[in-house]
Amino acid sequence: MMNTNLIIGKTGSLKTTGILFKKVDKIIDEGESLIILDKKEEYYKTFKEKLDKRGYKSLVFNLKDAYKSNSFNPLWLPYKYYKEGNKDKSAEIIRDLGTEIFRDDNKNSDPFWSNASINYFVSLVLILFKEAKEDEINLYSVQVLLSMTTKDKGKDVKNYFDNLDPLDTIYMAGSGTVYAPSETKSSIISVINQRLNVFCIKEQLLNNLAFNDIDLSNLDEKSAIFIICDDLSQRLGNVLIDQVASLDKKFTYVLDNFDGVLLSSLNDLLDRKERVYVAIRNEKEFTESYGNYMEDKFENIMDDFSVQEKMKVGNYNDYPKASFRKVNYFDAAKFFSKEHEKNKGDANFIDFVNKEIKSLNDFDVK
Repeated sequence: MMNTNLIIGKTGSLKTTGILFKKVDKIIDEGESLIILDKKEEYYKTFKEKLDKRGYKSLVFNLKDAYKSNSFNPLWLPYKYYKEGNKDKSAEIIRDLGTEIFRDDNKNSDPFWSNASINYFVSLVLILFKEAKEDEINLYSVQVLLSMTTKDKGKDVKNYFDNLDPLDTIYMAGSGTVYAPSETKSSIISVINQRLNVFCIKEQLLNNLAFNDIDLSNLDEKSAIFIICDDLSQRLGNVLIDQVASLDKKFTYVLDNFDGVLLSSLNDLLDRKERVYVAIRNEKEFTESYGNYMEDKFENIMDDFSVQEKMKVGNYNDYPKASFRKVNYFDAAKFFSKEHEKNKGDANFIDFVNKEIKSLNDFDVK
């Protein structure tokens, strides 16, 4: 079978147990790393024991049950690139993250609001990377920063932006919101809050998103990553797939039950001829979401197949146990207050120097 594969079959056609299970079984024998969209938890239950025997590092990003999950901080990989000086790569990953979270799938909606939300999110994350401590880099800190843009606290944020270079990426991404009319600014903040709250109001999930068992910057051993999610949490699952796709590491992507999923990195994966298996029920829905050109990029399309034998779904049920740890967050109020006093002091000093220069000039004239 070729590298890029689209498998189309209705429910009961044995796409999973008759085709994909066998492919995964073979890939494990070959020792290649995998990332699996496992909405029904069938792959984890079936292959976890074999993965252990083959020496794999198995990781679970469980968005259905955060208490049975490894942790994954979606800000960690771009932060690593930022600290290494690769700020363009960092900004690219942050923008991909923002796009997954704030993208509006309604084609009739005004794109201004989602685009503005993405831009301001990028700006807030870059402020964190620049000003916060390493253990404060998490989505909770982003929410704290966002709260500083509200009407009663917005002056300190505006003061911070007033003192940025207009060519600074933070300024370019965030100034459209910071200097927007009050009503527009409130609407943008509302969109960001609404989308972030899907994840951030769940205490254990938010805790999992602040730490990093799934450390994509350190995946040197062969690994199997399982993403367990529902439609509501799919976007966070997409973020993990996107970030794995951004790595210079060889992975096989098994994307089962892919109907209704809009994955930003799919186009790049197909262009690069990564080993990808996408399984869907509805071809029309797929082409409406991605366009006909996307289907044409698959080297192999299976839409008429018969299965002679199938593998049984396993019953392995030992999941990771998530721990609840203290989350450190960026004290934005304290930071902006200090910045305001510092900038006010700098302004007073400049005024003093200018007055002294003027008095000296007046003295010379006399």
